[in-house]
Amino acid sequence: MTSTQSMIVDAFQSETYIANRMDVQHTPLYDQFTLTNGAPPLSTLSTLSSALFTNVGPASGKTQAQTNMTQSQKLPAPEAFSIFGFRLRWAENILLADLLTLLNGFAFEFYLGQKNYQRAPLWYFGAGGGISGFQTLMATSVYTNGWPAREAMHKLAIPIVIENQMTFYAQLQGTTVNLTLLAAGGTGLNLMALLDGLYARGVQ
Repeated sequence: MTSTQSMIVDAFQSETYIANRMDVQHTPLYDQFTLTNGAPPLSTLSTLSSALFTNVGPASGKTQAQTNMTQSQKLPAPEAFSIFGFRLRWAENILLADLLTLLNGFAFEFYLGQKNYQRAPLWYFGAGGGISGFQTLMATSVYTNGWPAREAMHKLAIPIVIENQMTFYAQLQGTTVNLTLLAAGGTGLNLMALLDGLYARGVQ
């Protein structure tokens, strides 16, 4: 067994990985939720409205730029995923007042089944990508979560394995709040959670 093959086997220490029957690539799983500017409930930030990896598939109306999930809270058979790191990115044009409300009032949670495997303040999960800097022309500013480099994301010391057909989801946990500033010059809230790791899919 080569060193690369050994690393893949070690990353999938579960019964779902079968040698020579799975195609494994380092490619992410991701999903995004959007709150538009306007009156509540369109701008109501809550645990329910911040559900991730749940509202997916054709009925969700999301594009490939917003999610690559096809089924709610699970992977199609026989797929599995070994999470090496978490990235959390908000759209850089978010209104500062709304960003501060988000950061001061909510934590990020990730669940396998009914068990919590990650819970921390939002700033803990660096995006490791996106826009960086500001523009003095027209007083344009951008707000980022960390430095846009792979090294800036939250890497796990121990991988978390999503076994096939295991339910998983993510959400923000905090006190429900109406981002009323969204209706007064705000730009809305787009927040994406990206799972960085190895994606195992059936050989076709």
